[in-house]
Amino acid sequence: MEEKITKDRKTTIIDAWNELTEKCEEAPQFRFPDNEVEGFLTKIWEESRAASGTALDLQVAIDSEGGLHISTGTPGIMPIMEQQALAGESVTIDCWIHTVPLVKAYFTEMTWQTIRTWGSSLNSVIALGDSQYIAYSCETEVCKHVFYGIYREKPRGLE
Repeated sequence: MEEKITKDRKTTIIDAWNELTEKCEEAPQFRFPDNEVEGFLTKIWEESRAASGTALDLQVAIDSEGGLHISTGTPGIMPIMEQQALAGESVTIDCWIHTVPLVKAYFTEMTWQTIRTWGSSLNSVIALGDSQYIAYSCETEVCKHVFYGIYREKPRGLE
């Protein structure tokens, strides 16, 4: 079942984007996210979890003009790309960010299909999962995989 994103959630993400672009002088780096971009990713993850106890499959596509395209459900960025192609327009997506509800970050078959189909118009892809993310450069196929959690030394004798 697809749940529509509320205006409040969309506004929260847009406000976080505006704050990020101001801090990064209009040029946030998504291929290898820094702390500022990670704050934006955290806001997207939080909004995907804010829906009445239900995890949303939330997607944010950032085009080359800095425009945000926010949606829920499984079609991903394909409708955006297909609409532009049908109109004879060229569009580049700087980053496609999508949440993977309830599990660790990974790329689904749909993610890989989107990269194969639209890779020449897609700069980077980020999958947000439970306490982690994968940021992938479509050009170089290099990724940054980040885990968040508590890391402690094991007590001696328990190794």
